[in-house]
Amino acid sequence: MPAILRGGRRWIARGAVPIQLSKVMYMKLNLSSLSHASDYEAAGIQVPAFDVAATQERARTNPRWLHIGPGNIFRIFLARIADDMLADGKYWPITGVVPMDPAEMEKQLEAFDLLTLGVILSGDKRDTRVIAGLADGLATRRDGDFDRLVSIFTKPEMTTVTLTITEKGYVIQDSQGELSEATRADIASDPYANHENTMALLAGLLAHRYQAGGAPINFISADNFSHNGDKLRDSILQIARGWVERGALSQEFLDWVSDDTKVAFPISVIDKITPRPSEEVSEYLTGLGFTDMGIDHLGRTPIAGFVNAEPTEYLIIEDKFAAERPPFEDYGVYITDRETCDKFERMKVTTCLNPLHTALAVSGTVMRFPTIDSEMRDPDLAKMVNILAYDEAMPVVTDPGIIDPKDFVREVLEERFPNSALPDNPARIAMDTSQKIPIRFGVTLQEYQRRGLDMDKLRVIPLVFAVWARYLLGIADDGEEFTPSSDPLLEELQGHLKGIKLGESVDAHAVLKPILSNANIFGLDLYTTPLAEKVEALFTKLIAGPGAVRATIHEEIN
Repeated sequence: MPAILRGGRRWIARGAVPIQLSKVMYMKLNLSSLSHASDYEAAGIQVPAFDVAATQERARTNPRWLHIGPGNIFRIFLARIADDMLADGKYWPITGVVPMDPAEMEKQLEAFDLLTLGVILSGDKRDTRVIAGLADGLATRRDGDFDRLVSIFTKPEMTTVTLTITEKGYVIQDSQGELSEATRADIASDPYANHENTMALLAGLLAHRYQAGGAPINFISADNFSHNGDKLRDSILQIARGWVERGALSQEFLDWVSDDTKVAFPISVIDKITPRPSEEVSEYLTGLGFTDMGIDHLGRTPIAGFVNAEPTEYLIIEDKFAAERPPFEDYGVYITDRETCDKFERMKVTTCLNPLHTALAVSGTVMRFPTIDSEMRDPDLAKMVNILAYDEAMPVVTDPGIIDPKDFVREVLEERFPNSALPDNPARIAMDTSQKIPIRFGVTLQEYQRRGLDMDKLRVIPLVFAVWARYLLGIADDGEEFTPSSDPLLEELQGHLKGIKLGESVDAHAVLKPILSNANIFGLDLYTTPLAEKVEALFTKLIAGPGAVRATIHEEIN
């Protein structure tokens, strides 16, 4: 059967919904039920191709790979890569570490013997697999686990640490750019203690490793923000430097952490849509016979024994390692230079995905589309983002070399955005649009200027800007009010548009000039281009009355 993901062993595409288990086969996801593999296979569920219990037992005393923050994208992506490696006889089991609430380890992982049901959603297909790459679990705020973590961290054979803790987990400063009170408290405390802040925790664990001989180690952030490895390194070094400056640790320790041949912090780029657990998927798994696939809504975020995600995935890691590492490149991961990582991110963020998302977000919200996939079934909106991608953004796309940008954007437009099994809310994506436009559109416009390309030919980019201004009015295309998504500039921007009513004449230049001339929003002053005049004319059409947004978009792209 054809694999639905690239590289290595992956889910097997089995077509429609798997066969339902017999009512006498109701079971829970755990090692005991996994011993009856035929029950899973009869339901079309792929099971691990190795002895899971034996691997978990061995991993407790022979760790190789540590992961901080074993949330959903880890469980269905990195843990699955480890599962594939173990199935091929490559010993890279993962020890997961929960640095926050121990309940996340106990309810989401240990309750299922560290197993996860991964469900890949594509249209009406539900490709399901038991993932067993996570072989041991610790919670730093649980009695006894920190001592075990120190023991694991000081073993030379444990060479790789990965993280998915979200971008805010790396922040050690307050809103003024000064060290936060919690960080200052960590620096004032014993470096070898159990720190609540994850950056201080890791810096302290490195102190333990250095004291135990200083075996080389890799830290790989898999969180979705630019130059993640640099941020991780900077935060850890700042805390370590604080300990050295007050005499708690030696300068030699700081030199060791600062040496990329001893402690490596490669950057990475990750891309895989992994939403919260779906009630529909929960019901689907219950229908297969599982009795423990409900969703727990009592904690910080919903948790479940399953993870649902899209088929598409990308992980690009900078080839900068200090120690032995998992053979990622054999399992669909790109190992490449820093320049290629940056180029891939630029391609995705400025051309092939994020600008298209924003175009659909503001248009869909004003036109009251409930989901991105429903917009992609609308001929006008689908054509709009196709023109934006292929005709306007693609001429200045950054080619990373490892994937053809045209293939990437085709996948976005034909597979990812239309995926009805993973509905995404346009209003969610429309959050903070003023902060996103400089990167998602401004970079393209700057490149047009740099290359001397004709901006007068652009149709959709000025249309998106005009629709965004129309969106800021908080009036949908049906003439009724809606609440725009949060944005740090929302109040200021709406102030410029105050008093505008549908169907009434307005001096578009007067009201839009303070916005369109703002280079902080658009990456340049739009009045230095032919676009400002276009945006003003389009805005006038868009406020003509109810239905004007639909009519204007149809007219402009046809």
